Amino acid sequence: MKYLVCENEKPLIHVSSGQLLSEGRFKHPRRNLDTWVIIICIKGKLYIAQDDRRYTLTENQYIILFARYEHFGFKESEEELSYYWCHFKISDEKYRIMKNDELIHVFDTKTVVLDTSQRENLISRYCVLPEYGDISANGRATLIFRQLLDLARNDHYSDMLPNYALSLLAMEISQEFIEYHFKKDIKQSNPRIEKIIEWIRVNYNRRLTLEVIAKRFLYNPVYISTAFKKYTGLPLMKYVNKVRISNAKRLLLESSYGIKEIAWEVGFEDEKTFLKRFKQQENITPTTYRNAFSRTKIVKK
Repeated sequence: MKYLVCENEKPLIHVSSGQLLSEGRFKHPRRNLDTWVIIICIKGKLYIAQDDRRYTLTENQYIILFARYEHFGFKESEEELSYYWCHFKISDEKYRIMKNDELIHVFDTKTVVLDTSQRENLISRYCVLPEYGDISANGRATLIFRQLLDLARNDHYSDMLPNYALSLLAMEISQEFIEYHFKKDIKQSNPRIEKIIEWIRVNYNRRLTLEVIAKRFLYNPVYISTAFKKYTGLPLMKYVNKVRISNAKRLLLESSYGIKEIAWEVGFEDEKTFLKRFKQQENITPTTYRNAFSRTKIVKK
């Protein structure tokens, strides 16, 4: 695995962006570009290789294609495929491409800084983008990418706004990676709660209650609710609804489903409850949200 590491004082430079839609049999062309590319897979599978290392991107996975590295599709997509893409340049002329051992030495060696606070200050100066990885289930990265596409297609906005939206996307991915790999000493992990969080990520669209989840993990409902809130800062069912709304936002932007269909798809029993929870969390209605980010450059293949 390789990592793009650059200082985050200056924004990345947006060059072009859009969404690819293919009904099948898409194979990425062989290229060697002077720009960087970030791709987030929305639906289907993208078979792509970089520097002869092969990756299969599925839903909610991303890849960073490095400038002046050859990349190409090594297999045709057999089904419908959709992904967001953005070509960009880097303002930081001193950026580096690091391998895993080098990255750990720079950011995790205790001798680099005197204490944890100083090490965190060092880390916060940089954007660290793994070559390949998963997008968090909270949906923020996908939403930011959608906002980037909308900004890039609106002639009324400042030319700088896509740059800052792109930088926000990169920092969102970077922050998640850094927190997981370099800030474990700040907050002790709780494997039991992490297991519940992962289970909710997969099963959020089921008809869940506190009792159902407690029974699934053999816990007392009161205990599991208290422990979950202590670890995440949110009551268990509020967290479930947060995951549901995050996925509802994705469907609002990426599908033609009606509001009632989306409510059912993400696990709400009725449209009225969905509208109430969405408004509580986002301060706007689902329809207003959907209409807010409607401009996207779509390329069909």
